[in-house]
Amino acid sequence: MYAGHIGIALGAKGLRDTVPLWVFVVASQLPDWTDAALCVASVRMPVFGMLSHSLPAVAVLAALAGSLTFAVNRQPFAAMLVAAVVISHVFADYVTGFKPTWPGGPLVGLGIYRQPAVDFAVEGTVIFGGWLLYRASFPEERRSSPRVTAVLVAAMAFQLAADIIFATTTGLRKC
Repeated sequence: MYAGHIGIALGAKGLRDTVPLWVFVVASQLPDWTDAALCVASVRMPVFGMLSHSLPAVAVLAALAGSLTFAVNRQPFAAMLVAAVVISHVFADYVTGFKPTWPGGPLVGLGIYRQPAVDFAVEGTVIFGGWLLYRASFPEERRSSPRVTAVLVAAMAFQLAADIIFATTTGLRKC
């Protein structure tokens, strides 16, 4: 999932407005950023994503993110929500791609990345749903403001660009 993860972050922000949006965005992207850091550090595994997207890896990342959130704001629900957003990453990726489950376990996923129009529809739905929760967290007079609407437009544009790029190019490697 690409921008769909941002949709999940937006939805979480709508559920807990005492946590900054950037915290939820980081949580929603944490497995991918972990992947990028491992790539830069030249850490290679026989199965791509094992240290960032497997269930044990995501559990560790979620525990770390939730613990850090609790240490900073002392809000148990906020900490659990941040951890849940991290965990949501791998389950969202099971819809769009193929990810490892655990060491020696199977790769699972629906692989809709191979169908960009379907991917856009699925991720667009996640983005829109998350944005609706986010939008509802604002006072009614601000819900239709250009800034709130721009968040939806930007996330959808990012998703569309990602689907177009991956539909028109071959051989792009993550690492």
